[in-house]
Amino acid sequence: MFLCKCPQLTPLQSRFLASLAALATIALIYWSLSDVHFAYAAELAVDGSGQLRDGGDDHNWHRIVDVQLQEDGIVDQDVSHTLHARAVPTQTTAGNNYANADNLQPGDTTVWIFPNDQLTGPHTARGPGLPRDVDEEDEVEAAHPDLRRRDEDTGESDTAELETRQDNTASEIYISVNTCNQPLYAGDGVQSAAPPQLTLYVSTSADNASPAPGQDASTQAEIPLTEGYANYSTSVSGAGYMSVHAPELPSNFTGVWNYEIAVSIDGFYHNIGGNGSNLYLIDSDSTAALLVTNNLTQANPGSKSYNQWMNLTAPYVVFANNQNRTATMGISRSYCGLNQISQVIGKQMDPTGEFTNVQMEMITRGIGGKPKEQFYITYLNRSSNYHATLAQPGNSTASGNGVVGGGGIVWPQMSFTTKTDGNCALLYNLDFCDQVAYAVPSSPDRVDNYATFQNFYDNNALTWFQNFNYSLQQIPCDTDSASQYSLARNCSDCYQAYKQWLCAVSIPRCEDFTSDATYLQIRNVGQPFLNGTMLPDAYLNQNYVPMSNAPTIQGSLAFVQTLISSVATNQSRNPAIDAHIAPGPYKEVLPCEDLCYNLVQSCPAALGFGCPYPGRGLEVGYGTRSGSINGSLTCSYLGAYVPTDAALALNADLLRVVLFAASAAMLIMVGL
Repeated sequence: MFLCKCPQLTPLQSRFLASLAALATIALIYWSLSDVHFAYAAELAVDGSGQLRDGGDDHNWHRIVDVQLQEDGIVDQDVSHTLHARAVPTQTTAGNNYANADNLQPGDTTVWIFPNDQLTGPHTARGPGLPRDVDEEDEVEAAHPDLRRRDEDTGESDTAELETRQDNTASEIYISVNTCNQPLYAGDGVQSAAPPQLTLYVSTSADNASPAPGQDASTQAEIPLTEGYANYSTSVSGAGYMSVHAPELPSNFTGVWNYEIAVSIDGFYHNIGGNGSNLYLIDSDSTAALLVTNNLTQANPGSKSYNQWMNLTAPYVVFANNQNRTATMGISRSYCGLNQISQVIGKQMDPTGEFTNVQMEMITRGIGGKPKEQFYITYLNRSSNYHATLAQPGNSTASGNGVVGGGGIVWPQMSFTTKTDGNCALLYNLDFCDQVAYAVPSSPDRVDNYATFQNFYDNNALTWFQNFNYSLQQIPCDTDSASQYSLARNCSDCYQAYKQWLCAVSIPRCEDFTSDATYLQIRNVGQPFLNGTMLPDAYLNQNYVPMSNAPTIQGSLAFVQTLISSVATNQSRNPAIDAHIAPGPYKEVLPCEDLCYNLVQSCPAALGFGCPYPGRGLEVGYGTRSGSINGSLTCSYLGAYVPTDAALALNADLLRVVLFAASAAMLIMVGL
C-alpha cells in the first residue's frame, strides 16, 4: 500500500485550499456555460438575410444565459439587470381579434404567444357586414328562411357561430401585421427608397417556441412584410408562437418601428384588397379631386339590396398623399400606417360631427346607374401628383379590437394629378343635369359661392330644355304603332337623349389651357387670364385650321382663319359662360359625337335635329371616343371617369363599339 508523505497543512493553508477548490469549481461551471454561449451565438446571431451580425452578440444569448445563471444561483436578478436590456421580450396577445401594439429597435425581435385559452375560446360574431347582391340574397333566403329570420332578430350573420373547440383539436389561426410607424430618413438629398421592412416569423413545429432569425428553417415560416403588411395562417393544437423582427438600419435611416400584430381564430384582423384599386378619378381642378368607387352592387333599382347600399353612410374611406412625400413609402398596404401618416385622411365624421376635407356620399351617377361611393377631396396643391388609397374601416359592421377584420382593408393605390391654371372648377350634384360631374370653366372673381356656380350652369340648361319639352309634347307618343314616329324609339328615348346631349354641350368639360393634348379645343383666347395678362399677339394671329378635311373652295374661311378671328377659339360653346363667368382662355374636352347621333336617331324627324358632317363642323364641335390617351378622356360624356389603366381603356373602346353597333342597327330598323 502506497503511503503519501504529504506535508501537514496548517489551518490557514487548509482554508486557502478549500477556497481555491471552490473557485476552480465556479470556473469549470462558467467554462461549461461559455460553450453554450458560443453555440447560441453561432445559431442566433444572424440578420434577416442569414448573415452573421458584427460581434455575434445576439440578445437571445443574453436572455438564455441570464436565466441559466439565475437558476444556478450564480447571479441574482438584481445583479443581472444589465443583461435584461438586450433580452428578447416575450409577450402574450391580448385576446382573439386584438391589435397588439409594440415598438422595435433596429435588430430587435419580440416573441408573441397566442395562448391555448384564446385558441379554444369562442368564435367572434362577424356582424351583418355589407349588403349582399339581390340574387345571392334571394337564394339564401329561399333555401334557409330560418337563418334570415335569426339574422333579423339578432343582427348576427349566419356564419358567426359561437362555438368553442376542444383543447386537443388542431385549429387554424390567422396572423396579420401592420407597420404603423417606421424609421425616418436621415441621409443627404432626396429619399429614394423606403426603410427596410419588418419580418414576421411563425412557428410551425412544437419544438420551436421562439421563432426568430437563425432558428431551424424547417420549424418556422419567414414572412417579410410588403409595404407594411404581412399575414400568415397555420394550424396549431396548442399555443401559437410567432415573432416580429426588425432589421438593422442602414446609415441613412434613424428611429424605430411601431407595429400592430393580431391573431384570430376567425379570420385575418388586417386585410388587403385585390389587384385593382377599385377607385377612379372622375376629374380634378387645381385644389380638389372627385373620386368614385366602382359599382358596389349589380342589384336593380328598388330591390332590397339596392336600397340597403344607398342607405349606407359612406362605408369606405380614402387616404391621399402627394407623391413627393416620402413618409408613406413602405406602408401603402397598412391601414394603421396610412391612418396615422397620410396628408389626407378621409373619415366619416370628425369629433365635432363635421366632415373632414374629404366629403363622402353614396351616388348612382355614372355607367350602369348602380350604387357607388363618391369622394370629394379638397385642400390639394395645384399642379401636383397624388396617390389615393381606398380603404374600409374594420369589417364594415364595426372596427377595432374584438372585431373580426377590425383592422380594416386597404386596396392598391391609384394616382391622379391636379390642374394648373385655376380657371377650371369641379361641378357635380346638380338637380337637372344630375349626371354632370367634371371640371367646368370657372373664375374665382366672378363666382360668389358654390350654390351660385351650380345654379348658373344647371338653370341655363333647364331653360333650354323647357322649350324642347314643349315641342316634344306636340308629338303623338301615346298612340298605336302605326301612328308612332318609330318602332325602335319612343318619346322617352328622345327625352333622355336630348337631356344627355344638352347637358354635355351646354356645360363644357374644362382642361388647362397649358395642356398640349391634341384632342382638346381651344376656347376664349381673347379674354385675359385670371392674373390679368393676355395671350401675345403673335399667338392670337397665327393661322387656325379647324378642319383638315374642309373643302378647298376658293376664298373658303376654313384655311384663312386665325385664333383670334375664329368663333370656335375666341369664345365658349355657350356664350353665357363668357358673359357671366369670364373664365379666360381654357381648353375643352369636346362632347362625344355619338351623343349627337343618338339624339338624331331617338327623336322624331319633325324636330329637325341633325349632326354636322366631317369637314363641315364635326371636328370643332364633337370629339371621338378612343379609350384612354395618357390616362385622359378624349371626349366628354355624362357619367364618365378618367381611365386609369388598360382595363378601363378597353372598357371605353368596347363602349364605343357597342354604341356605334346600336346606332347602325337602329338606322336599319327605322329604314333610314
